[in-house]
Amino acid sequence: MITLSVTSSSLDGAYETPEQRVAEKMVSVRKAEPKDAEAAAEVLRRSITELCTLDHHGDADTLAKWLANKTPRDFLSWLAKEDNFCVVAEANDQIMGVGLLHRNGEVRLCYLAPGAQGRGLGKAIHAALEEKARAWGLKRLHLESTVSARPFYERVGYRSAGAAKPGFGISHCHPYEKMLQPPESEPTASGGGQTRV
Repeated sequence: MITLSVTSSSLDGAYETPEQRVAEKMVSVRKAEPKDAEAAAEVLRRSITELCTLDHHGDADTLAKWLANKTPRDFLSWLAKEDNFCVVAEANDQIMGVGLLHRNGEVRLCYLAPGAQGRGLGKAIHAALEEKARAWGLKRLHLESTVSARPFYERVGYRSAGAAKPGFGISHCHPYEKMLQPPESEPTASGGGQTRV
């Protein structure tokens, strides 16, 4: 499990009055469990509906196709597949994000609940997926990004891997890839080497 401390002031760097100050919150990213299915599916559906408007433009047919497999039943089927590694991000005991990595190196899901962006949750989800990819011995990750998520993926080291492709309905998928560096060496007995942070 990855745990990080997030304060309201670390979210955007802006000054806050005492009335606006939010208490420090602990965020954790952990392997998803069957009990998470309903909440995780809700995060996926809300994220797509509310945060991916640049992709679906409110088109009902596009949304219907995109959301068709974002159900608790589908989530459970993803968890049951050995080639999938799925994590959830929690804050204040609520699921705020979902990530899914396939053993072939494809990041299939990395979605946040509306209002959860800019808090480090996406980076924490991605770090957990990347850690698993390295454990599997993968050298490359790849994904198809929404328009809105492209800047995020670029910030975490992905590069465009070609022209946009048709997605659900009127949406388009933007292919990205990231070459994984081997984990930094552990410190040696003499104190040399680098440690992974």
